[in-house]
Amino acid sequence: MMSGVERAKEFLRPLVDSREWDFCVIWKLGDDPSRFIEWVGCCCSGSYINKNIKHEHVEEERQICRDEHNEHHIRSLACEALSRFPLSIPLYPGIHGEVVMSKSPKWLVNSGSGSEQDIFRTRVLVPVRDGLVELFSFTMKPVDESMVDLITSRCNAFFETFPEQTLPCLVMNKEEDLVMQDTIDEKLTQQGNFKSKNLHSERKRRERLNQRIYALRALVPVITKMNKNGALSDAVDYIHELLGEKQKLEDELSGINEIGLRAKEEAAIAKAEAEKVSSKLNKNVNNNEVNLEVHETGEGDFLIRVAQEHKRDGFKRLIEAVDSCGLEIIHVNFTRLDLRVMTILNVKATKDGIALGDLRDLLFKMITSDAESVEQCT
Repeated sequence: MMSGVERAKEFLRPLVDSREWDFCVIWKLGDDPSRFIEWVGCCCSGSYINKNIKHEHVEEERQICRDEHNEHHIRSLACEALSRFPLSIPLYPGIHGEVVMSKSPKWLVNSGSGSEQDIFRTRVLVPVRDGLVELFSFTMKPVDESMVDLITSRCNAFFETFPEQTLPCLVMNKEEDLVMQDTIDEKLTQQGNFKSKNLHSERKRRERLNQRIYALRALVPVITKMNKNGALSDAVDYIHELLGEKQKLEDELSGINEIGLRAKEEAAIAKAEAEKVSSKLNKNVNNNEVNLEVHETGEGDFLIRVAQEHKRDGFKRLIEAVDSCGLEIIHVNFTRLDLRVMTILNVKATKDGIALGDLRDLLFKMITSDAESVEQCT
């Protein structure tokens, strides 16, 4: 029985044999699919045609082309190009990794002048199951989506792992193997035609999905693997890390708010206690306390300032006391604040020999005494 790679080469070989393409290369994902792909086979047009014959040194003519189907010497540009391919290619960064990750084929056309380093005018990369197929041509070719779809469906079927019970006696002989191969090819062709109807919409869906995964990968600071599963796993880990940091910051903010609330409560309690103490002190103040100040402003002129609790007939009693002491009132200023009253009087003595100290004592005694004491003083 032929392997999947051999079947793929047999399917791709007519594309090279018909001179439509110069050569093709088949790659498979390596042991670590996220890092590199490995060479598994090729088809070269040098075994069929004499186009693009190279005339090099005799030593180079003795080298064998890497196409093992029809053994031949390196005698064309396709043979030489195949000889320069490495056995493995890193996926990232590069066009191979982009095609493998996106599962979308690439049709590249080089319209510039060819050089020894860039002689391919058309290059097609087709992702298949667990691998990649590359087609090369030295001429420019228009995009052929039907060919790409056919390669995708057929090669995916070739590389698919069939259950053992579906392959009875496939190693008997070559004729039976060919009959079974034709039967499988017919079934796969029918499946390929059915799948190709929705292939365009499926390709668009995959492109949108890949673009979103690329955007998600750009937001995650640490990427351990470049495949989709690795990107999603790293994104989940990063989200859990952000949630942990968010919870930590919320706990710190909650602690700060609790401290501020506790400080406000303590300040309110302290203010209430201070108001209670102040109220007690105010209550303990003698309501009958009188503050009396007497200042001599000139010869026979005095300034009297009296602060006392506001009471009925308090101002009348003050005026009578001033009059009884032989003082003439020049100006009066009366101010009230809550239950306290301040009275400022500018007076002039009508009698000689009034001393400042005696005047204050006399006025204080008359103001603080009851009405009968004032009348007796008068």
